Amino acid sequence: MKPSNTNMKQTILLAATKLITENGIKNTSLADIAKAVGISKGTLYYHYASKDDIICEIADSHLKIITGAVLNCVQNANTEHPKDEIIKSILDKISAIEGTGRVHMYLICEAITANESLRERIKIHYMDWRTTLKDEIKKTFHDDDESSDALSFLLVSIVDGLVVQSLLKTEKIPFEEIATFLINHWC
Repeated sequence: MKPSNTNMKQTILLAATKLITENGIKNTSLADIAKAVGISKGTLYYHYASKDDIICEIADSHLKIITGAVLNCVQNANTEHPKDEIIKSILDKISAIEGTGRVHMYLICEAITANESLRERIKIHYMDWRTTLKDEIKKTFHDDDESSDALSFLLVSIVDGLVVQSLLKTEKIPFEEIATFLINHWC
């Protein structure tokens, strides 16, 4: 049975993500992706016109996953200690995203150094991510606009910074202590 276009595109994206995680964006070619999927380059071009198209779709999917995970932390916080739970939950998720973190950093580096269209896509996603996070914080905690805005910027920055530190593996990251510090200063 021949896979559907949607299934083939998903298979291509999964293979491309795996290769990018292992080799980086620059060291992953369309030929590598086609070989990993078991299709010809022509078939790959049928689904994606360029490597940039694949990278942009991976970025879109990846940023939706991160946004969903962070929003899930905010939306599912219990009402007794919601801020404590959110911070600990977000930091716990960050500590477990090494593979996803690697893709995230490759995408960010590609966007910053070489790929203008990817940079614009990621910029839009970051603004949407932060704004959505701000709105959820404001709704959930009844914080004022200024506090919700500041906290949303801080949380996005923390996620990116801790992902970088986690990938560098220079030292063990004290997630619990960071969470306690944030809770003590936010609550």
